[in-house]
Amino acid sequence: MKKLMSVAVAMMVGLSVTACSNSPKGDGTVATVNGQKITVSEYETTLALYKQSVEAMYGKNVWDTEVEKGVKYRDKFKENILDQMINVEVVYEQAKKDNLLPTKEEVDKKYNELKKNIDSDKEYKKDMEKIGANDEFLRTQQEQDLAVQNYKEHFDKTIKISDEEMKKYYEDHKKDYYKDEVKASHILVSTQDKNGKPLSDEKKKEAKKKAEDLLKRAKSGEEFSELAKENSDDPGSAAQGGDLGYFSKGMMVPEFEKAAFNLKPGEISDIVESSFGYHIIKVTDKVNEQTPYNDVKDSIKTILLNEKFTEQVTKLTKEAKIEKNKDVLDKIKI
Repeated sequence: MKKLMSVAVAMMVGLSVTACSNSPKGDGTVATVNGQKITVSEYETTLALYKQSVEAMYGKNVWDTEVEKGVKYRDKFKENILDQMINVEVVYEQAKKDNLLPTKEEVDKKYNELKKNIDSDKEYKKDMEKIGANDEFLRTQQEQDLAVQNYKEHFDKTIKISDEEMKKYYEDHKKDYYKDEVKASHILVSTQDKNGKPLSDEKKKEAKKKAEDLLKRAKSGEEFSELAKENSDDPGSAAQGGDLGYFSKGMMVPEFEKAAFNLKPGEISDIVESSFGYHIIKVTDKVNEQTPYNDVKDSIKTILLNEKFTEQVTKLTKEAKIEKNKDVLDKIKI
């Protein structure tokens, strides 16, 4: 559920979320931020933009998933998107006070690049028009996105993160910097057809027989990478001789993970069955070590800066005068 919930919250930097406008467009107001309006049309268009991404990842039935007792994902999604639009407007206002707004030329450049990308894809352009992402919406989006980026960059330059803070974070999160990884290759004999449907019992028996024959050849000393290139049904790794690179726990299906982490470098597994089919796994390396502080201190600094930025946005939002129009919000459907 945590992963599902996070999809509803756009990152402050990197993903644009259109917030407020002085124009009277739209048939109502969903919220005001220090007197600035977030109109129904702006809100609905933003919802529609992110709705496409959510459905692409989780399917169209995701909206009725219960994420909290008595709360469906659709309602939490609506709430989170509006809160994010409010946050963007609050940061935009602060950027304006601090003389950090982008120039017209900068906005024009980013807007023209976006328009060029949209115009080059007819289907995408049609989708954007369908949800109401017109030129005004897109331009406002780019302007506010640049303003937020400017404010974040300025914030990062002015906030000092001490070495003591970074070392404390490292000690408090030491387990996050412990490497427990396996480097492995595999040969997959699939038990699914091209449409992802399970094979018949007879075809599955044939697949297992093929896997057993390949296992004998691999354990008798034939080159594993060549066997994978010629026989593996995993298109993502077959061309690389079955090489999957390094992976940690939680990245592979349970059956595959258990077998791989129980092997020593150079060992080949027996046949491992998963929902994808029959796997033959060869472990080529294992890493089990604590990553030194000096190797991760730059990433820790970025984490701490982002945490402080989030605290700053929360502070600015608490200080702002915000009014939500619940009656209007309740009528908006996903």
